Amino acid sequence: MAYTLEQFCADARAALDADPGPAGREVVARHLEKLLADADFVAAHLGPDKPSGAETIFVDDRHGFRVMAHTNRGPSNNTPHCHGPSWVVYGMAMNHVVMTEWRRLDDGAREGRAELEIERRYTLGEGEAHVYNEGVIHSLDRPLETRLVRVTGCDLDRTLRYRYDPANNAVRVLEPQPA
Repeated sequence: MAYTLEQFCADARAALDADPGPAGREVVARHLEKLLADADFVAAHLGPDKPSGAETIFVDDRHGFRVMAHTNRGPSNNTPHCHGPSWVVYGMAMNHVVMTEWRRLDDGAREGRAELEIERRYTLGEGEAHVYNEGVIHSLDRPLETRLVRVTGCDLDRTLRYRYDPANNAVRVLEPQPA
């Protein structure tokens, strides 16, 4: 039986109603895995006719979470970043990404400086979803064309975020965009 975007969003809302913290987000990730297994959903929102880029396909009016479909035509390796006060769930629909989670070693006292080390690295494969809670520094290496769904706790464009450069021990603040 099909599992639709509407069912996923209702189940995600119910999970966050029951527990808006890390445990509720883990439940959202399990529901996202169920959604990624639905061929009709993947074809409609992540099919071969979709242009490269991200599309917001749902915004929750109660919790503020957003569901975004990402089509990435070529390989890329993004820099470490965190979503500041927001959580995010990544779910793979096509191919895989190599995820790296980073640990910050300095105390953040020097503006523009951050010293990072790799905490762990793993592959997130088709049908798998993973939660990154507030402040978790992570990066994605996409060696192939990928399709993924990203569920964010809020509108990231309107949220203070950080981008890191481990080679130069630097951090850059990404200011919220005006509404």
